[in-house]
Amino acid sequence: MFPVHCKEVSVKTVSFELNEANIKRFLAGKRAYIRTRYYVFNSGSDWAVALIVRKTSNDVLQEIASVHILSLPKDTAFIEDPSLDVLSASSMGAMRAAKDKKCIVVRGRSEHVSFFIDEPPYDLTIFDVVPPEPSKLEGLVHNVLETDLQDRYVRVKVLTLDLNSLANSAESGITMYPCRASGLKAGKNVVYLDETPELSPQQLDEVTLIGCSLSERIFEAVYGRRPRLINMCPQDLIREHSIQGPVLLKCCKVKEGFEVKGSYGVVPWGARAKEVSDALRAILR
Repeated sequence: MFPVHCKEVSVKTVSFELNEANIKRFLAGKRAYIRTRYYVFNSGSDWAVALIVRKTSNDVLQEIASVHILSLPKDTAFIEDPSLDVLSASSMGAMRAAKDKKCIVVRGRSEHVSFFIDEPPYDLTIFDVVPPEPSKLEGLVHNVLETDLQDRYVRVKVLTLDLNSLANSAESGITMYPCRASGLKAGKNVVYLDETPELSPQQLDEVTLIGCSLSERIFEAVYGRRPRLINMCPQDLIREHSIQGPVLLKCCKVKEGFEVKGSYGVVPWGARAKEVSDALRAILR
């Protein structure tokens, strides 16, 4: 359970023992603000959480009709972390899992207070190639989970393929990448396809292209022959390694938007946050 917004949470500091009877006695006959759905109670070092149901009316303060205890002190941990956004279900869920408690109450960024009670996450695997590091797709996903998909508790696993390790397996004298990327350093006599370097027939015999079927076609169009290829296509690699979904990956064959292939979401190589968000909504069901 996770509040839609911290505005639904009212925090009460009290002096009594936090047990079910005392909490219900305290709230009996009281009125609550129209936006309030939850009470977080603090007594000394103890914390507890309760859900209320209000009697419907047009008043800004409405009578509390019933109280349901969600978590008592033995199952509740309090965390103060000014860097944590309490509106992010993924951040709150990860924190609760780390604390190994049924419930966490967090005072986070801007002094906002909210809570998170154990619930199963959506599992997501990000598959990307590096460098640059960290994975660009990983960064986009975390940004989206902190903004557009704050209400989803997503547990992320990141799998990456290091292009430098692929280049180390090349036995030819020239290594060609599709384009420059910060951190690409492995390989002999490195060149880049998008720069269309002038190569003699003898040099073309020495080229190993670290690329995909599209860059292979571009190479053939430029040089009139097929290169020796080490395949780095994420779509091919996840099938080869039987990576189970939901999986998010990028592919240069997707020009804009996103595609869904079974449990795989595929975004463009230069994906934008909106495309990542839309793809996640499609595969996290």
